[in-house]
Amino acid sequence: MTNYRWRDSPDIIARLVNAEKIQTLATQQVMLKPNEACALIVDGRIGDVLTETLLKSMAGGFTRWLGDKMGVTANDRRLLFAMTGPMDYWIPFEGQIANGEKVNGFANLRLRMDLENVPKLLNYFANNTPILNRDGLIKIIGDEVKARVVTPCLATCETAAGLRDATFLERFEMTAEMGMRNLLSNLGFTLLKAFPVTNPTDMELVQRHRAAVQAQTAGNQANTEAQLAHYAQTEALTLARIEMETNVARAEAQGKVTVELETELKALRAQEAKWDAEVNYERNKMEIRVDEADAKTKRAMDLFEQVQAKKAARIANQQDFQNQRMESQNQFQKEMLEMAAQHGALSPEVMQEMLKQQTAQKAVDGSGGESRSNSPMTCSCGTTLQPGWKACPNCGSPIA
Repeated sequence: MTNYRWRDSPDIIARLVNAEKIQTLATQQVMLKPNEACALIVDGRIGDVLTETLLKSMAGGFTRWLGDKMGVTANDRRLLFAMTGPMDYWIPFEGQIANGEKVNGFANLRLRMDLENVPKLLNYFANNTPILNRDGLIKIIGDEVKARVVTPCLATCETAAGLRDATFLERFEMTAEMGMRNLLSNLGFTLLKAFPVTNPTDMELVQRHRAAVQAQTAGNQANTEAQLAHYAQTEALTLARIEMETNVARAEAQGKVTVELETELKALRAQEAKWDAEVNYERNKMEIRVDEADAKTKRAMDLFEQVQAKKAARIANQQDFQNQRMESQNQFQKEMLEMAAQHGALSPEVMQEMLKQQTAQKAVDGSGGESRSNSPMTCSCGTTLQPGWKACPNCGSPIA
């Protein structure tokens, strides 16, 4: 048992078949693959639309099956086969943009036929051959696509750069959806996608050529500069070689003088090295002396600070002692005055005598401090210091 093939080329979209041509083949069966549909037409009326099924030659053969399905007494029995899957249609066009540049390219329309729209293909087969292929559909919709979609969209582009813009692609698809809706609906097709593919324009070719020329010019310029640099380097090497050969010849002619000069130079370098060593030795000695002097000065300053601190503490203690003694004397005199007043012995002579005693005591305190300042002192290192010495003869510490 064999299958009846209604589609023997991938470009075939639909085929209208008279049942009389296949009902005599009782051993055939019709296989409907996915994305294929078959509409039954009986006496000008549209019957069932079948898809993805197997029309087998049953008990009475395919003729019996057709008779049961489409009517035994029917005079007109036809089968309308169609592809319902998406297909792409490339429509060539020529036009120009707003600045007059010529544009060539293709408009791609992706179309699909829904199952319920298969019978609409009878509008095409009413006045055309019973086979509809891709080229036939392009001839039907091509002129309208150019007039309603391509030309208006190209007119909105000021330059060729606008053809590559995403806005132009969106405008093209929207225009195709609105402008082709009626025609495609009458044929039973639904527009899924539309976009243009344009060839480079003349100005773009000119710009491409200009860019290529500029790139080639830049390359030639780079090669020229590299060649000139090579020549300059070769010239410098040649001059250097000539100079070197001249110097060698001169040196060979004056070989004896050269040897003497080298010997003298070695002697001078040896003397120079000796002087450098002596200078470094003296410099190191000087740095050591400076470091020792700095250390001794720092130690003397530290001792001076200690002496000053002790002197300040001693003066503070003496001052506190004198203040306490003065307070005691004042308190004692106050008590004596109170006792004299109680016994009636307070008189100007008594007051004058007490003031004299107080003045004498203050003079004694002052002379005592001076005598102490002239008395011998002891340094922090244990050496006894005499009045009038400015520094310790043992450690060199300054005396406050």
